Amino acid sequence: MAHDMDFTLVETYFHISPKGAAHPLLELPATSFYDKETAHATLIKAGEMVQATGMQLAASFVGMSFFNLCITNLFFAAQYNRYLDLSLHNLTYQLEKHDDHAHLGFKINALRWTDVPTEEQERKQFLENAFRTSFKDEINDIVEAVAISADVKSAMIWNQVGGQLQGVIDFLKNNMNDQSLLTVVQRDLEVILGLPAEVFNRKRNPFVHKPRYIDDPWSPGGPQIVLRSSCCMYDCRVDGVKCYTCPRMLPEEREERRKLVAAGVH
Repeated sequence: MAHDMDFTLVETYFHISPKGAAHPLLELPATSFYDKETAHATLIKAGEMVQATGMQLAASFVGMSFFNLCITNLFFAAQYNRYLDLSLHNLTYQLEKHDDHAHLGFKINALRWTDVPTEEQERKQFLENAFRTSFKDEINDIVEAVAISADVKSAMIWNQVGGQLQGVIDFLKNNMNDQSLLTVVQRDLEVILGLPAEVFNRKRNPFVHKPRYIDDPWSPGGPQIVLRSSCCMYDCRVDGVKCYTCPRMLPEEREERRKLVAAGVH
């Protein structure tokens, strides 16, 4: 039954659900990004919502939002043994404004899925085919379309994927008490990590990433936080600053930021 699936986690962090955004300022078919003029206009609007100083930030955030579809299906396959129909033709892209930031996400037009086999070898084959098809048939092209419409290199988007995925896995480890679910997520994740580079039209599998960790200044003594695998361009906005986990931040810059956090200055 559809109602037994809980979208709270992916709706909160990825803004993906059958319900969609409560008050979208802009929405359009997800396939609209294939059209350069529509994509460009949408990126301009997204940039305006966060006071971006150029196209890099909007391209980064919009481009990365499409990878959340893959992570969502990784999670739902593990929790419910269901692979959702998150094909672009079944999605409405939505932009919603929240104070000084924007939520970019997807409304699922029709909630449907394919059951994922539970037998290990059948499951591995099913997920390998499903993720391979998703990237080769849609995600690769849509990310390139976003990059082209913003006149940036798509590598700027792709290079963020490894750190993004690691951050999600760390979040699940630190916030979920269901060890059996975590075990399935990590087992299924190996399918994605094992896909050859040609599936993504890259020289290497972008999900394969050796994470680096630093202390969390907001939670001294708590779990460390992972550095991003590449800059998300969040500083490319009016009065913007680099994220604390930005790999471009120099050690002395991070130390100064740590002192500000410790002093309660945000």
